[in-house]
Amino acid sequence: MPSRTEQKALGRPGAGPRRVSQAAQQAQPAGEWRAPWPVRDPDATKRPEPVVPREKKRLAFILSLIGATIVLSVWSLATGSIDCGPLEVIKALIPGRPETDLSYLIVHLRLPRLISALAVGGILALNGAVLQNVLANPLASSFTLGITQGAAFGACLAMIVLPVGATAHVSLSLVALCAFCGSILTSLAVMSLSLLRGMTPQGLILAGVAISALLGAGTMSLQYFASDVQVVSTMFWTFGDLGRGGWQESAITMSLFLVWLALAIFLAWDFEALKWGETQAQALGINTRRLRFFSLLLTALTTAAATAFFGVIGFVGLIGPHMVRLAFPRAGYMFLLPCAALFGGTFIIAADLLARTMLYPLVLPIGIICAFAGVPMFLFLLFKSAMSYA
Repeated sequence: MPSRTEQKALGRPGAGPRRVSQAAQQAQPAGEWRAPWPVRDPDATKRPEPVVPREKKRLAFILSLIGATIVLSVWSLATGSIDCGPLEVIKALIPGRPETDLSYLIVHLRLPRLISALAVGGILALNGAVLQNVLANPLASSFTLGITQGAAFGACLAMIVLPVGATAHVSLSLVALCAFCGSILTSLAVMSLSLLRGMTPQGLILAGVAISALLGAGTMSLQYFASDVQVVSTMFWTFGDLGRGGWQESAITMSLFLVWLALAIFLAWDFEALKWGETQAQALGINTRRLRFFSLLLTALTTAAATAFFGVIGFVGLIGPHMVRLAFPRAGYMFLLPCAALFGGTFIIAADLLARTMLYPLVLPIGIICAFAGVPMFLFLLFKSAMSYA
């Protein structure tokens, strides 16, 4: 036992000296004294930093998206050849009030354009999220599978080979019908390839790229033998424009979008299981082949309708889902699908607003704005995938 003098020196009455290992003695700097017993950390009494729960972050993200959509919608309705304030927009939307020139512009021209923007952006972004899941490829979208090129080929066929009368001006309904048929036939070709034994999701993407190149060559061949007016008409259609449709087109597109969104949310748990691999999903009792075929069919139908009415609008299927994934990398599909659709609609509203105001009174095609925004995102995802495999 140590003496009373040693105990007082150690500061621990009634306890013997504690042995310190040789490694601890070597790690201790020379000339610095440390107590051989544990000393209470003075920082342990500090209050830890508050951690925001995951549900609150997601709720804040959803509310911010809804707020941005509302602000951009009111801004879009108030901007045009006749500018007005938010109060005039609200008055024009109230039913039963006397119709003025401004209220006619807002209700019959700007509001269908706004609804079309929400529906088209939601459809393309939702289809991108679904295709990236069922094909196990982050670069999958209706644009990369050749569905939009099929619509462009069908529209060019209607404008060049099937002119009405002696002119090349074809009615919108015939162009939309041919574009719809072109998208559906292209989708059926892609789905037929998906049913082949041994066809992998990566191989299906390559098949879509090949079909897209073939249809692009067919479109250029039709344009080569067309007149100048016909070439201008086909080129203008492929740019993408939300001003082509009215209330009928916007109502059809929005109805398809809402039905497809409800079905996609209903299948969210199946998509979540498929995310971890086809074997894992089959072990949970999911028919992956039927799920993939059903998803391809519905994405083809909705994309064909949106492209037939409003032309080719690309890269929204990449921007919408991946912007949500950048904010929430481990988000489930119950959260990802509606947020991606809402982000896609908000992005199209912002792109259309920029296209109408950037070079006013000239209105730029919305497909150009989306391409300028989507190409950097495509390259970012490509480099990210390359770095993950490096």
